[in-house]
Amino acid sequence: MPVSALLLRFVEDELSRSAALVERTVATTLAQLESPAKPNTTSSAGERQTQHETVELLQHGARLFAQTFIESLNRLVMADVHGLDSASSADGASVMDGLQLMDETRVEADIEISRASQLIDSVAEWELRELQTFTSALIGQSHVSAESNPLRPATYAQALWEATCATHRAPVQRSLLLRTAATTMAAQLKLAWAGASTRLESQGVEPSIYRTMVLPSGVPPAPSAASSATQQSFEQLLNRMPGTQGAGASQGDPGLTLRQLGPALTPSSVARNASSGTGLTAAFEQTLQQIEALLQSREAPNGLRVDATAIQGPAPLREHRAALLTHTHEVVERQIVELLSRIFEAVLSDTRLSAAVRAVMARLQVSALRVALVDRSMLEGHPHPVWMLMNRIAAASEVWPQPGDARTSRLLAFCESLAHEIASAPQQTASLYAKGLERLEAHLADELRQQQVLAQPTIDSLKATERREGLERELSHQLAEQIRSVQTTPRIRGFLVQSWARVVTESMLRFGDEDEQTAGYLKAVDDLLWSLRLPDHPQSRQRLLGLLPNLLKCLRSGMTLISMDESEQQAVLDELMAIHTEALRPGARANAREPTPQEIMQRLRDEVPAEETQAPGKGFADSLIDVFSMDTIPADLMSDVDPPGPGSKNPVDAMVTGWCCRWFLSGRWRRVQLLWRSDSQRFFVFAGETATRTHSITRQALERLTSEGLVKPLSESELIQRALDRVRSHLGETG
Repeated sequence: MPVSALLLRFVEDELSRSAALVERTVATTLAQLESPAKPNTTSSAGERQTQHETVELLQHGARLFAQTFIESLNRLVMADVHGLDSASSADGASVMDGLQLMDETRVEADIEISRASQLIDSVAEWELRELQTFTSALIGQSHVSAESNPLRPATYAQALWEATCATHRAPVQRSLLLRTAATTMAAQLKLAWAGASTRLESQGVEPSIYRTMVLPSGVPPAPSAASSATQQSFEQLLNRMPGTQGAGASQGDPGLTLRQLGPALTPSSVARNASSGTGLTAAFEQTLQQIEALLQSREAPNGLRVDATAIQGPAPLREHRAALLTHTHEVVERQIVELLSRIFEAVLSDTRLSAAVRAVMARLQVSALRVALVDRSMLEGHPHPVWMLMNRIAAASEVWPQPGDARTSRLLAFCESLAHEIASAPQQTASLYAKGLERLEAHLADELRQQQVLAQPTIDSLKATERREGLERELSHQLAEQIRSVQTTPRIRGFLVQSWARVVTESMLRFGDEDEQTAGYLKAVDDLLWSLRLPDHPQSRQRLLGLLPNLLKCLRSGMTLISMDESEQQAVLDELMAIHTEALRPGARANAREPTPQEIMQRLRDEVPAEETQAPGKGFADSLIDVFSMDTIPADLMSDVDPPGPGSKNPVDAMVTGWCCRWFLSGRWRRVQLLWRSDSQRFFVFAGETATRTHSITRQALERLTSEGLVKPLSESELIQRALDRVRSHLGETG
């Protein structure tokens, strides 16, 4: 996609000012950390020490902080300008067999970045909105688009985070510095963005305008209501439609529109459709067919592709509403015509839909009106096939936002073909739409399977990882039980329960359960345990002397198999040598006795079990932030619903394959689709915004994002519900 030269020149000019911006930010941040405006007299000695260390590190690393910020900001902004993905391997992203897996630490960083971004946005919101009007104009848009401005709060927050990581290593210091720096930079950006708008205005740039979207009073942007409420919504709107003869005639000139509709229709075709069960006049049917002919004429010669620019002007159903009403005699039929034309008017002005998708919706206008006139259940609620198909097309079109995405192209081609077939069918019925919905779901399922095939190497790697972790956890538990009653040193106990469990696991996965080498590693467990509780008998000492060479050789082989550090290997072998040397002395353990149960329990308390170090549900001991340490939580980061009560289903458990959402990662909101979840629900794989990009994430990280409100549905309401809200709002204004 070509980059606007005007926008590029503006961005380069703003980036050249970033050095002065970060210098002022560092100076103000240091001053605020050294002498806070509101000293906290209740802060602990540890908190004061952290603040002191943060100041010292920033003073010594101010140059590195500024340089890292400038480099990161330039990279992130230019990647945005050129439509590239700036996500990189960040701290905390685990790498297994070449696979990058987002874990809790990685997610904690994104939560911190999102909070900093919201802080900047809340302080400089007005200036940011004004700047967006100019950046939209620089790329030739008549209406404002937030995506037109690459100088976003999240970009500055991401650059600040990378600068913070370059100078501070302790998580608590990073958290303190980022929050403070984001606060001071927000005030600087407020002035910088205001100055940028002033400079663009002085250069003669005419700002774009914001699209006006009026929401009905008292109706929050929440998910669609229950079916009973939506049914009431349809009925209320229908009853408010004018039903008198000639109602709406002022909306247009029926004589003019009939003359300009298109090619003349034969009397036989009009009569055939007039007698198809609608009970409407031949003149009404002729008007419908002429509107349909006009819509069909806007298609490409192959009859499949709809001209996306065709619906930029007035929608045909609305434009010719007066002509339809003139030839309608029943009050309820006139009300249905009024309501359907208004609903489609709202649908075709929905800014969330692309031009191509709006063209598909426009193609269904006459067909949907025919169904509504013969099937009154269509106005009883959203579950009707007509509304369900339209909602599904709109929702599916939002999954892949990148221009030129082959998945989007295939979806649009399919929907255009489907709309053409439905509109061209001899009779318009609900079953026609139901079959169309089934075909659409089949197409989307096929797209999902194709993405799963592309992600299969990642899925296979995670399956192997899951199997490895499960097997290692089980072996570790068994070895811990075996050594529980054995009196030995903590190092040897930890080696057997943790390291040797990894050795046996690796051998089983690499060579197989029945392999001779795997059997040797398992036998080494029995030999080692026997040597640790050697009976004080000459024959036992003689057996140990013959056993040690092969045992030590096996131990070295196993430690090499898992690439254990040389120093750790030597420490284990030295400790074993000391234990065995003592055991080989005659009478050395004559007074030795078995430990009592109390002694065993005390030893277990003193030693951390391996299960605790490997449990997948471990706490956030090294968490980057204290979630509840913030004075206020930005509204956009709060969950849209109350926390689930006892017994409520975990939101992560409700995520099924094919489910789509938005999440905040790598400094911005991204649209993703769930491709796979492991049998243990430990790992998840999501398709990214580009066809070849996938995201692998642990369950704990996904739950962390969800709990922070950083996983949201693609849309808070469905297409038809948004259209009904706009119709209701318009009626409230004009009424």
